[in-house]
Amino acid sequence: MFHCRPRAAWYLAITILSLLSLSTAVALEPRATAPPSPIAFAPDQNWDGIDGPWSSFTLRVGTPAQYVRVFASTGSQQTWVVLPQACQNYPDREQCREARGDDFVVNASSTWNEIGNFHLWIGANLGLEGVATYGYDTTVGSYTSEDFFLGVFGLHPKPTNFSTFGEPSPSYMSNLKEQNLIPSLSYGYTAGNQYRLRKVLASLTLGGYDASRFEPNGVSFTFAPDNERDLVVGLQAVSMSDSTRQNINLLPTPHYTYIDSTYSQIWLPVDACRAFEDAFGLIYDDVTELYLVNDTLHNTLLAQNASVVFTLGTTLSEANQVVNITLPYAAFDLTALPYYQGLVNATQYFPLRRAQNETQYILGRAFLQEAYITVDHERSNFSVSQCVWEYGAAQDIVAIPSLERSSTAADGTPGGQSTSSSLSTGAIVGIAVGAAAATALIALLIFFLWWRRRKQKPKPEDEASSDDSSTSEPAEPPEEQTPNVYPKAELDATHVPRHEIDSTSKLDRAPDGVGTPGTPASPYPSEVEAAQKVVFEMEGDIPARPEADGRQLSEKEGMMFREKKYNGVDSTPAPSPTTPTAEGKKRRAPVSPSDIRPIRGSRSIVFRP
Repeated sequence: MFHCRPRAAWYLAITILSLLSLSTAVALEPRATAPPSPIAFAPDQNWDGIDGPWSSFTLRVGTPAQYVRVFASTGSQQTWVVLPQACQNYPDREQCREARGDDFVVNASSTWNEIGNFHLWIGANLGLEGVATYGYDTTVGSYTSEDFFLGVFGLHPKPTNFSTFGEPSPSYMSNLKEQNLIPSLSYGYTAGNQYRLRKVLASLTLGGYDASRFEPNGVSFTFAPDNERDLVVGLQAVSMSDSTRQNINLLPTPHYTYIDSTYSQIWLPVDACRAFEDAFGLIYDDVTELYLVNDTLHNTLLAQNASVVFTLGTTLSEANQVVNITLPYAAFDLTALPYYQGLVNATQYFPLRRAQNETQYILGRAFLQEAYITVDHERSNFSVSQCVWEYGAAQDIVAIPSLERSSTAADGTPGGQSTSSSLSTGAIVGIAVGAAAATALIALLIFFLWWRRRKQKPKPEDEASSDDSSTSEPAEPPEEQTPNVYPKAELDATHVPRHEIDSTSKLDRAPDGVGTPGTPASPYPSEVEAAQKVVFEMEGDIPARPEADGRQLSEKEGMMFREKKYNGVDSTPAPSPTTPTAEGKKRRAPVSPSDIRPIRGSRSIVFRP
């Protein structure tokens, strides 16, 4: 008979069971799976856009699938598609649908789950505007705004909040990573162009990059702190050379510039635009705000065949860590179609725009015709390289490993993979069977001891001493609860009513922008201010050291201090009857919004597959 004390038997049984479970887990450790391969997202064969011909990508949207064409957006986590209403005021609606990459009919999708109408946020710094209807499906935002002629496919992995207190919706890139479809939150991209070889399509690799498309340079850029403008480079110089002139300076002052493929053009300060005007003979059109090129100037520029060199640095002055990206004049030889910027005819133009402040300094798709960008969001760095051109070159897809896999690689195997157990299959099976049998015996023993102890009735004088938990083992205090911290609102928390979605195209608007006579003015709200819900952060949550009587407050004391200071709630224990109290003492009023510092939230709109 087993003569061990019941409590000791319990401890012994639990110890043996734990050791057996641990040995079984070690013996049965599964072989680590290999990381997934990057996805080479092939572009379609179309060249789309109202501000130039750009290589686009096709997405399948909804159930059953509807096919739409979009542009890759390095600055957005949003996925947008065009609504049918965007073309309802055009003379030829089918031609409009084709020009805008086809539309998405939300009512035709059985999996569409509408969230509401929100202001678009991307492009607010450039004066672009729009309102979109969002919903969960195989994509989200659908809109009619002409400021974004085609939809976009966002590559940023940050989530989206549709309200201040709502659960953030993951981005498309994050979903791919979570579902183990790509190795990391990274990508490589170049916009492609029509003037090289036999028209070079765009290249987009999710979870890696295509090493055959660029020339490595060894320069790594770190993300800027603002996640709305993270791909920032120091634009140290811009120069022009042609058959008669060399190294003409086109950038009077270096400045930091944002790389974003959401936009097609290059936005530079006015003084830099003036230098371009002098070098190329450009004339600025105040009506369209474009540099229009007539036939005479076009022929002259083709004959000169100038090239423009952009010098990018990790800072504005560091001379060692720089990259030179050279664009031929063909990269600037674009044609705008009606009714872009109010044009009524197809017109040649130079894709340079005047920026009014530093938030508008952008290198868009025109720049990325000759540059390849590799972005690693897990390590917060990126690289910019000169594209190489070789007809028929085979893809060389290289994976960027996940930061988690790299940090957990204990045995030096690639991608953080660990080797499998050296035990044979027979040994593993034997250990597993033995462990199962031992576990069953221990379970029977525990049941027997429990049943035996239950039958024994304790003596009255021993009842107090038998309760070990109340004397020798005091209960641990409950763990303190941390207050909920809600993320910032990425979109306006107040939905825009459906009737405020603008269905009037710019084709039907009067020159003053108010609208065609007899029709109401456009209900688009200004998204520069109205589209963002301000989020507040309390100042001075932790008291200064003198307020803490010269010592560090505990977390519980800090919480009590904040409750008393901001909410007027005194969490200190109630005084005893003998303790004197202040008569008629009033609580402090809660903090008012005017005493709170607003913090600007980041934009986002998300796609949940």
